[in-house]
Amino acid sequence: MIQKNVYAVVGASGQTGSVVARTLLAGGHAVRVVLRQESTVESWRDLGADIALADVGDVAAITEAFQGCAGAYLLNPPAYQDADLFARAHHAHAAMVAAVRSAKVHRIVALSSVGGQHAQGTGNIQTTYDFEQQLKALDGEFDVAVLRAANFMENWMWFVAPVKAHGVLPSLFQPASMAFPSVSVLDIGRTAASLLTDGVPGRRVVELHGPADSSPVDAAQVLAALLGRPVEVSEPARDTWADSFVANGFSARSSQAFCEMFDGFNSGHIAFEGTHETRRGTVGLSDALAASLPSLASSGNTDKRH
Repeated sequence: MIQKNVYAVVGASGQTGSVVARTLLAGGHAVRVVLRQESTVESWRDLGADIALADVGDVAAITEAFQGCAGAYLLNPPAYQDADLFARAHHAHAAMVAAVRSAKVHRIVALSSVGGQHAQGTGNIQTTYDFEQQLKALDGEFDVAVLRAANFMENWMWFVAPVKAHGVLPSLFQPASMAFPSVSVLDIGRTAASLLTDGVPGRRVVELHGPADSSPVDAAQVLAALLGRPVEVSEPARDTWADSFVANGFSARSSQAFCEMFDGFNSGHIAFEGTHETRRGTVGLSDALAASLPSLASSGNTDKRH
């Protein structure tokens, strides 16, 4: 009897991890979802997945979760309420790299971000730079694909409440007419699953765009069509940004980091290098937001990354 390769998926309760796991399961692969809480255990068991409960910062627990796995999808779950998201991310990255080495998981796909090549000037995206640097410790011994994804299209759903209530879409991407790379979590998850199973050896960086760049004005037009009401874009003043993040539960450090990130996008500092393998997804902005509207509008589960 031929035994299937088992693929571990970190963050399976989140936006991209759930798509990775479901895509692999649909393709007939054996999947072990790595969860931090038990709330979704039964739903994953019903889909045929194996279950491991572990925090990515716990080396022993994550090593046990990875045992017997041929590959793993790795990401650093966001922790924007932490006093220092950078210290937490650095610790989690080190723990995952140590677990991969100890459990001998020879194939890795790690979620990074547009701008992940920069050591500074990217705000919270700087955590992905740290991740990429730590993953280099596996070079020559493990197959590592770094997946630099554009901004999540679904992140516009953070603002579904003010859009529904007032017909206003706040945007820190400014000016609102500026188009920038964005991609659906559906394309991110499907691409990650493909990278896990395609058998290409060595280290590589893949830069993932959506089908086309889009602007905040484009997002407002899509939301207007979906909600059946006019939607206008507002551009909050720069000196109000930090307070708005704090009001939404972000730590002071995280608030500063997000402000710096939007500054980086708006100045053009945060961009793809264009010197690596480039892929484009197939899910457009309208389809991505339409798919997200029912669940996010009712539950408030944004699982935001950047």
